[in-house]
Amino acid sequence: MEAGQGLWSKSAIDYGTVKHSMLSLISLTFDDGFRCQFDRALPVLKTHGIPATFFLIANQEPTHEGRKNEWWKIDWRDEDLAMLKKAVQEGHEIGSHSVTHDETKMPEQPEFEARESKRRIESWMGTEISSFCYPYYHSHLYLGDAVRNAGYRQARMGAQNSYYALSAPLDFNLDCRQVSKHDDVKEWIRPDHWHVLTFHGIGDEHSGWEPIPLDRFVAMATELVKYRDSKCLELVTFKEGAERFRQPPAQSSASLEKD
Repeated sequence: MEAGQGLWSKSAIDYGTVKHSMLSLISLTFDDGFRCQFDRALPVLKTHGIPATFFLIANQEPTHEGRKNEWWKIDWRDEDLAMLKKAVQEGHEIGSHSVTHDETKMPEQPEFEARESKRRIESWMGTEISSFCYPYYHSHLYLGDAVRNAGYRQARMGAQNSYYALSAPLDFNLDCRQVSKHDDVKEWIRPDHWHVLTFHGIGDEHSGWEPIPLDRFVAMATELVKYRDSKCLELVTFKEGAERFRQPPAQSSASLEKD
């Protein structure tokens, strides 16, 4: 990876005026497959040329967690598949987020949640699924072995706001930041580090968990692009970010820095 030129000042980031000695890497991830992500966030990402990873639940229920008339999600109808395949062609990544996303069922059937979600999504999409996202962030405690055994190459948990040094190898399970509408975008950026962001609902509380209003999401995306265009930031999918660190298994070790 090429480093930028000049010096970086943590206390004074200014687009185009403060140069950066080392590039920052950021990945945007979206959980649960809410329709609002594709109706509202995806057009914004396309406008700005921002790649993202969408972690989808591999069942055909129309809403998430049995919600009535809200939290609508992808249910894998033909129109969904056409849209998702186009998104992949445009540079986005599709990952797995379990079959049931049910805290009562998942501990009892970890192999099913990991393997079957991968099998279903690969069958529907016609492409390899190499990234897994642990539901509720903490389910790696009982799904972790099954996810590794299912053949995924990287998995996302969270959310401790970790920054991963680009000079060090990574473990299999990776942390993230749960984005809130009050986040300050410049705090996401740390030169020579990778930071993974997580979004759920885009819109109001009927759109999904921890919603980000659309106008706020647009502002965040616009600010990220300014950093990208100033050559201090690169935006990549979760899979692409993990591949930057890929090491032979015998040499792999966890390296993360927490706030």
